[in-house]
Amino acid sequence: MKMEDVKIRELKKEDVRDAANLVMRLKRFNSEHDPLFTVSPDLEKNVIEYLESAIKLETRDVLVADFNGKIVGAIMGEILERPFYQPGKELRVTEIYLLPEYRKGGLGKRLLDSLVEKEGVKGCNILTVEFPSENLLAHKFYTGLGMRSIMSIYGKKL
Repeated sequence: MKMEDVKIRELKKEDVRDAANLVMRLKRFNSEHDPLFTVSPDLEKNVIEYLESAIKLETRDVLVADFNGKIVGAIMGEILERPFYQPGKELRVTEIYLLPEYRKGGLGKRLLDSLVEKEGVKGCNILTVEFPSENLLAHKFYTGLGMRSIMSIYGKKL
C-alpha cells in the first residue's frame, strides 16, 4: 500500500458511521490516559450527530482519508472567532485519528494540510490544535510540524 493511493476528501453522509468509529477509538484512547476524559454512555450517538452537523455547517469541517473505499483516517476542524486578537479567525483542529497501520507515512500531515487549504479561503490565518496533555503521540506530531504550546487548560473533577 502506498500513501499516495490514499485520497483526502470531504466527509459524506455515507462515511459517517465509519468516521464515527475512528473518532470513538480516539475518545476511548483518551479515556485510558485520564479519568477526566471518561467517555459518555451516549458516545456513538453524540459523535454521529457531530459528524452529521459538520456536513451542513460552514464553521465545522471533517475530511477523511479514503483508501479504496475504506475510511482509514479523519480530521475534524472548527472555525473560531477571535474578537480580542489578530488574526480574527482561527482554525482549530479538534480531532485527528488514523488507523495505526496508516501512521508514520505522512498521511496525518496530508490531512492537516488539506484542512488548512480548505479553511484558508474562509479567512483563517492561525491554526491551533487541541488534544489531551498526556497524549505524547499528538505532542510529538504537532511539535514536529513546528507548532508550540500557546495556551494551557487545567481541570479537576468536581
